[in-house]
Amino acid sequence: MGLDQVLIKGSKFIYRVDHRIMEGDCQYDHGPFIACVKDFYMDKYPVTNKQFEVFLNESGYKPKQCENFLKHWEGGKCLKELHNHPVIWVSIYDAIAYCEFYNLRLPTDIEWQYAAGGAKRQKWPWGDKLNPLFCNGNGIGTTPVDFYKENISPFGCVDMCGNTYEWVNGIIDDGHHLFTFIRGGSYYAAPHFWHAEGGPKPNDFHLKVQLLNESLNRMATVGFRCVRRVDL
Repeated sequence: MGLDQVLIKGSKFIYRVDHRIMEGDCQYDHGPFIACVKDFYMDKYPVTNKQFEVFLNESGYKPKQCENFLKHWEGGKCLKELHNHPVIWVSIYDAIAYCEFYNLRLPTDIEWQYAAGGAKRQKWPWGDKLNPLFCNGNGIGTTPVDFYKENISPFGCVDMCGNTYEWVNGIIDDGHHLFTFIRGGSYYAAPHFWHAEGGPKPNDFHLKVQLLNESLNRMATVGFRCVRRVDL
């Protein structure tokens, strides 16, 4: 598999993240604090349906629980017109399997935020003001990962806002349940306050996701991208 990745030059930056607490709490340090990020490579684009299809063919991967796995594919195959769209209906465990097969990993929550906003902590990948024309918040479905040319971070990562949320590394056990975070927002925003936040989200926002069974861990609005160490 050819990697299309960009170098994220490490630095120190002020990490602070917002999210909406509804039911329950979040056992996580949301800052502000000084975070030190080492150099790493990150995928320029989210992993696409085509790339995930190649992974399945090369690895023979089959999840132990298949409910909702790649639900948008037909007969186990991705439609050609969706090849360059971000892969969805994959759980964090599916994403980890993809990463591990290629000697990659998911970005940490801190790494993702730094890659999206840079050391200057831009609010959005392209700057400090939301421009809805720069990202996919169409409410209908995914778009190709390279469709929005302005949706590019200071380091050159594309499509980090809208289109699909992205899984980040780290499954946390707070003693009651397992959870992780997703980043970047998605194309779909539910109309009611009690639904999870959707639509494009700023770089300093993450959403807590309780990990349940795999049928619920896979969603139409969540994909992922990978990172690797600079010495690999």
